Amino acid sequence: MLALLLLALPLFLLFNARIDDAWREALLPLLAGSFKAALYAMLVALPLGLGAAIWCARFATPGLRGLLKPVFELFEAVPAVVLGLIAALILAPWLAQRVLGLVLLLALLPLLALAAGWLWQRLAPAGWQRFWRGREIGLLLPLAALLVPLALGLGQAPLFASFAAQLQPASPWNGLVIGLMLGLATMPVIFTLAEDALFAVPADLATGAQALGATRWQALWRLVLPVAAPGIAAAVLLGFSRALGETMIVLMASGNTPLLQVSPLSGLRSVAANLALEAPDAVRGSVHYGQLLFSALLLFGLCLLLNALAEGVRARLRQRLAGS
Repeated sequence: MLALLLLALPLFLLFNARIDDAWREALLPLLAGSFKAALYAMLVALPLGLGAAIWCARFATPGLRGLLKPVFELFEAVPAVVLGLIAALILAPWLAQRVLGLVLLLALLPLLALAAGWLWQRLAPAGWQRFWRGREIGLLLPLAALLVPLALGLGQAPLFASFAAQLQPASPWNGLVIGLMLGLATMPVIFTLAEDALFAVPADLATGAQALGATRWQALWRLVLPVAAPGIAAAVLLGFSRALGETMIVLMASGNTPLLQVSPLSGLRSVAANLALEAPDAVRGSVHYGQLLFSALLLFGLCLLLNALAEGVRARLRQRLAGS
């Protein structure tokens, strides 16, 4: 209830006559930039975080899970300013010349994983499959490592020069860079919560389904994931809240241009980054000072609402597991 009240007040004032049109028009690009950065970050964090959580919780061996889970969680301890510096000074200039290669890599990587899994199930001897059970990622990683230079090289080939020119960003600091780095920063939150939710599902449910003839994938999609769905939803909401309120990565690698554009190759400016830039120069008691406080209250209300919703769905998961 408190989260709804904190969010309703600034939203009411935003569309009320007390907020002049000039400030309303200035605030909307900032809100759009915050949601744009969070959306592109989730497009990166969700496949990585949920995929890693599913594999660690249901497919990896206990020893491998005990090794990889702390590595993912320790990545969350990396300061955001360090990630922002890497994004601004290293990733942005490098990616500005290789956008097409990245697009090819993102398109070919899922196809490679599906093809490798299909061929492994159809052609690999049963003894090999038993030996590598729970460690199949060790076979896929070398193939992915070979695909990376291949896709990046194709993006630089003269055959695709016209497509690469169309994808050339106007500035090296844009939404694509923010999505990649902010997605990596958000991924540990999603991984930790989703992996805990999946691992909390009683193993007897999946074991019983497999004893009745279901495969590991069928038990996962039709039984384990529906039971753990509230915990996974909570992980997504908390990850989105984390990305929505991020400051340093967006401040250092977005270009800080308040544009109402959906394209990931254009710059953006979020509410949090705007507060970091303009709050030190705002005069206490001025109109500008009040506008900054208003935008801070709006951002706080949004993040608090997302966290309250996440806690609610996590409580639902605990009740469901307690009832099972």
